Amino acid sequence: MGGGGGPRDNSAEVAREQRAVREKELKFEREEADRQAAFRDAQLAETKLANERRNALDLKADARADRAASFNESITQQQIAYQTQKDAQLFGLQQQELQYAEADRSFYRGKATREEERIVAKEQAAAAAEAARKASAQAGYDPFKTSIESQLRSGLIGFTQAQDYLREYTTKYDMFGKEGDVNQFAKLYSEEIAPKRFETGLGAAYEEILGRKATEAEKTAGLERFKGGYYQTVNDLKESLYKGQEYQKKFNRSYLDSYYDTMYGDEIKDAEGVGTGKRTFKFDKSLLPTYGGDLAARTKVTLPSFADQFEGTPAELEQQLQNVRDSRQFLYSAGLTNLQGEIDKETQKLKNEGAKEVQKIAAQGDIYKSLVSSFSF
Repeated sequence: MGGGGGPRDNSAEVAREQRAVREKELKFEREEADRQAAFRDAQLAETKLANERRNALDLKADARADRAASFNESITQQQIAYQTQKDAQLFGLQQQELQYAEADRSFYRGKATREEERIVAKEQAAAAAEAARKASAQAGYDPFKTSIESQLRSGLIGFTQAQDYLREYTTKYDMFGKEGDVNQFAKLYSEEIAPKRFETGLGAAYEEILGRKATEAEKTAGLERFKGGYYQTVNDLKESLYKGQEYQKKFNRSYLDSYYDTMYGDEIKDAEGVGTGKRTFKFDKSLLPTYGGDLAARTKVTLPSFADQFEGTPAELEQQLQNVRDSRQFLYSAGLTNLQGEIDKETQKLKNEGAKEVQKIAAQGDIYKSLVSSFSF
């Protein structure tokens, strides 16, 4: 057995001594058994011989009996001496075993004591380290809290995350009595950080959605609704702005509005930026056909003088464009009709002149016919 300067382990030596004693006992027992067997054989022989001689030698019987008794007594004394010696040896071995067992118990008691001392020392070191760790954590609590508050103010973390960080820190290092700091974070966020952040988001929402800055009245109303719980986040405010009449009038355009923007130009807005429903359509009147020659005098129709651009609702613009189309169609139709009239007139003139020539030729033919028929051959 190891263990530095502690008691030595004698288990192996005790085992060897026990085996040696046991071997001696076995040898002695075998020798004793041989002697007893020889004695029994001799006794049987003597008994047999005595029985054979008893009838003839009655006088010697007592002597033999005495010798037998003496021999038996000697054997008994030898057995007693052997048993005494054996008991003494066994007692010695038992005493030696007790000594060895006591030595082992002393060794293991020392070992257990040393192990217990080692465990206690380890526990004490762990407790000291834990105490130092908690002391260090408690000393660093205020800087940690300040850092969390700074991150919360800057928006790097949310309110719930900040609370979780602080609560986890105090729970991990058994910092009881700091629950008020968590509540203080809630008060700080609800009364200072969240309203300020919401006010910033409110201004951005009005500029992004409505394209203008929020008025003081709108800021006040928005903050009151936020503090009252009507708006949970800036997104709630944005949804409200999207549904408002101002956004609907300015930006909630239909497919038809987009179509009108494409056909007639962007909608005209008033001073407040609200759509008027009117648009401006530019018109190139140089592309409109005009009268040629004395066509105007013939048709007796005076065409209107169209402006360079039209302004009005889509229906009004469409009516103006229809007037342009009708005027253009009239000019083309009048021109074609006049051309067809000229063609018909010339055609009829040619027909009339041709008929006269035909009649003239027919009359001359009749004259020649009469002259020929007047000659008789």
